[in-house]
Amino acid sequence: MAFLIDGYNLMYAVGVYPASGDRAAFDAARRRFLDWLSGQPAIKAVPVRVVLDAQYATRDHGTTRHRGLVVTYTFNQTADDLIETLIDIDLNPQRLRVVSNDHRIRTAAKRGRCRALSCEAFMDWLQSNGDTGDEKPTPAPVPMTDKPLPMSDEMAEYLKAFTVPLPSSVRKLK
Repeated sequence: MAFLIDGYNLMYAVGVYPASGDRAAFDAARRRFLDWLSGQPAIKAVPVRVVLDAQYATRDHGTTRHRGLVVTYTFNQTADDLIETLIDIDLNPQRLRVVSNDHRIRTAAKRGRCRALSCEAFMDWLQSNGDTGDEKPTPAPVPMTDKPLPMSDEMAEYLKAFTVPLPSSVRKLK
């Protein structure tokens, strides 16, 4: 088993945000995220590649190591593009676990015969120290949409609007 992680997608799902909008704060947040991820006991024994979007970087930062993690920064392409390419060229895709909440990435993983995991399912797997009984993380259901889901109060309004019978005057217009 090996993990291919949509880095910024997981970083935000974990709740690691820059304290401010400046470059130094963002770099510090990314470093905290990578430190946290590399410190997880469950992933010490499995290969992990974290792909970070650097599409608009002025130079290629390439691939580096961070405390055992392989960290790849994209250059002149999105992280999604590179992750799809890595899935396509993997010689043993069944061993690959792709971690992202992004619909495009999850679809590419399934198309490539990889196991797609939501960020939440991956975090659950980490908390269990990688022990799920079958040594494979179990994917949690994730809405297959990039659109936000309605809040509970919005959902109540929608249900009320669409479940109340139409007045007889409106029904006659049909």
